[in-house]
Amino acid sequence: NVKDYGAIGDGKTLDSPAVNKAITASSKANGGTIYFPAGTYLCGSIRLANNITLHIDRGAIIKAAPNEMKVYDIPDDNPWYKPVAYQDFGHSHWKNSLIWGIGLHDIGIVGQGMIDGSGMTTGNSRDGEGDKAIGLKLCRNIKIKDITIYMGGHFGILSTGCDNMVIDGIMVDTNRDGINIDCCRYV
Repeated sequence: NVKDYGAIGDGKTLDSPAVNKAITASSKANGGTIYFPAGTYLCGSIRLANNITLHIDRGAIIKAAPNEMKVYDIPDDNPWYKPVAYQDFGHSHWKNSLIWGIGLHDIGIVGQGMIDGSGMTTGNSRDGEGDKAIGLKLCRNIKIKDITIYMGGHFGILSTGCDNMVIDGIMVDTNRDGINIDCCRYV
């Protein structure tokens, strides 16, 4: 339970440090489920780990912190974006997402709750700003099930180079890209 690690869920207090603390503790114990009970959890970047499932319960909202707070991870280096941009910024970075994982296995984001990305940009983000609800790169054995993504930023879900991914029963309501699946297998 993220509240056991200091999350408040009042929509005003920044809860991502507590969420990341819960993920780290669970990861050290070989994984588990990170539970979000009903409430609104204001968050910057949430860093997934191997064998971790986020369970966002009915009535729970992971709300993207406004970009002005500068609480998102710095975009990862990408030789295909700089010095020459071979693809757009959003497709070139993952760490500046609300929820992100790179090179992970056996991860999930499930439950009847919501991810509200309305605090993020729908274009290129600057350092400390977020532009994707979920960013996954080179991951395998992924389950995203039954959640709602509202206003997902530039992408609701950006999955690049991932294998064995199940996306089932989700609802996406956004004014940019809903789901981008790029160079993935068995989705």
